[in-house]
Amino acid sequence: MIDLKTLSKDKLTKIGTLVKDEFERDIQSRSEWMKRGAEWYKLFTGFRDEKTFPWEDCSNVHIPLLGTAVMQYHARAYDALFASREIAKCFSTDGKKESMDAAKRGSKYLNYQLTEEMEEWEEEADNAFIIQSIYGVAVKKTYYDALLGRITSRLLDISSFVAPYRCRRLEDATRKTHYFNISLNEVKKRVKLGIYNEEAKDLKSTKTDSHTIDSNIPNSVDKATGEKPPAETEEQILILEQHRLLDIDEDGILEPYIVTIEYDTALVLSIAERWDKDPLTGKQIVFEYFTSYPFIPNPESWCGFGFGVFMEGLNESANTILNQLIDSGTLANVLGLSGFINKRSGLKKGQIRAKLGEFVEVDANSSDFAKDIFQFKAEAPSTVLFAVLGLLQQYSKEISSVSDSLLGKLPPSDTTATTMLAVMEQGMKVFSVIHKRNHRSFKKELKKISLLNSFHLPDEIYFMVQDSSADETQYEFSGKMDFANRIDVIPVSDPSITSRAEKLVKAKTAYEIGTTNPLLAQDQEFQYKITKKLFEANEINDIEIPKPKPQELPDMTPEEEHASILMDKGVHALPEQDHLRHMDSHDSFKSSVWFEQLTPHGKKLLEEHEREHLSMQYLVENKPQESMNGTDTGGVPGMEMPPMYETSNA
Repeated sequence: MIDLKTLSKDKLTKIGTLVKDEFERDIQSRSEWMKRGAEWYKLFTGFRDEKTFPWEDCSNVHIPLLGTAVMQYHARAYDALFASREIAKCFSTDGKKESMDAAKRGSKYLNYQLTEEMEEWEEEADNAFIIQSIYGVAVKKTYYDALLGRITSRLLDISSFVAPYRCRRLEDATRKTHYFNISLNEVKKRVKLGIYNEEAKDLKSTKTDSHTIDSNIPNSVDKATGEKPPAETEEQILILEQHRLLDIDEDGILEPYIVTIEYDTALVLSIAERWDKDPLTGKQIVFEYFTSYPFIPNPESWCGFGFGVFMEGLNESANTILNQLIDSGTLANVLGLSGFINKRSGLKKGQIRAKLGEFVEVDANSSDFAKDIFQFKAEAPSTVLFAVLGLLQQYSKEISSVSDSLLGKLPPSDTTATTMLAVMEQGMKVFSVIHKRNHRSFKKELKKISLLNSFHLPDEIYFMVQDSSADETQYEFSGKMDFANRIDVIPVSDPSITSRAEKLVKAKTAYEIGTTNPLLAQDQEFQYKITKKLFEANEINDIEIPKPKPQELPDMTPEEEHASILMDKGVHALPEQDHLRHMDSHDSFKSSVWFEQLTPHGKKLLEEHEREHLSMQYLVENKPQESMNGTDTGGVPGMEMPPMYETSNA
């Protein structure tokens, strides 16, 4: 934190004015985008502005094309990124035991931190997918909150964050401004903690707030929710927190700082360095607070494209056509009840009431009563408009990748599971690419949290998470140093799998292949892995799968070996066996009628088994008598057990 007393009043005034002016330029450059964003929000919520054309109280209904697309994407994105109980994992970058142990401890704490300590994190991540899919980007701010005394990661409103026009990567932006309202009482707390300077205590409440700066989206939100600001609000001020480059020490080099000002007066409240020294290497580390989650990338801007951009016209057109069809039907049903009556028809004025199946007598002088009455008529609703409406809905489905199969509708009864999986996979292609972007952005956010842990992590909480029953004095490690160690962090989610159904099908396929393939069926370790994977895919977490025990090879007679080979089962030679007797027996077996009963695979197994006996007999005859590491070789002179074999006698 820079002591503002060391800077002249003139310099602080220039910095405050610079921050405010550049902020206002950034706000102005995106004004049209915010106007469109307000319309996207209304389409998402289904809010309709008052409509008086073609007549008062005409049809004004809404088709939730955009809302359906957003909800379908949100459900899949949330499940894809947070599919398991674990959210993140750490791993060693150098392979050393110290860093591998640190990675294990870091993984355990990081998952606790995200799900328990940062209580707002999951809720903010949930909302981020909705904002991302409507507007094209969501921004999260990850930082150490001195008031909370912990690290936090907040989702920023679209109308509370701005970056320069045409900046392609948010990380490369020359400035990024987070603007928000804060109460005067909150200002006093920050002054007391030394976050803001003493002059902040004299600030007065102003009428300018974040909604005044850019009211398009906030007004749409208020209309959609039926809310409005209260007549009397808490005394508050508008704060600009701008992450930018400044030359404070006037050495000609711009360096990263965080400048916080009060908007109306441009009073500088604080200036903080955005860098620190690495606890291990001492090198300078620049902190990046903001992480963008783009939907569809925009090659010319960090703001991506959302469903709002692609579906605004389609949804508005669909709404218009549907309302025209309803209005047309209303005219067709009602217009026939009105018309013109010839004044000279002699028909007396007044209402004529009739019941169904009844003829009413009227007093008229005209000989041709039908000629004196003109009845209004309207055409039935247009079938062409109805066909166009269906076409618009189909285009909306294609843009949002919301097919019938993804909506949970049953396919035709003769559709095979393989075909259905292929159809779902093709339907999820667009979602799959977006999930990979989310995975990449989430990795950046996790790295920020991990870096902040290396500076702010309290060891007492870190120890408690590792083993709540253990004495803290038993630990010879530091939480901060664990995260500063040579470890990295990644999300647990698999970006290539976008749904639980896809994960389950892949696990079932692996299990079926693993249990039927002769090369894999006898491998207990492999069977354990595919069984565990299948349980995880079915989300069965309350059953512990026993790990396979080391397999002890049986000491079989030659006849037992022949019987196993006849069943296409492999057998192994053991070091303590009489290899010459076994080889003689195998030669006799090959001369018998039983040998002809062997399958080609069985004959191959017998040949391999004979070679095992041959190699072991070679070792018996050509090595000096010794025992390896004190291992008893069963009295066979010069015999040591090859490492690939394990026996109960070893």
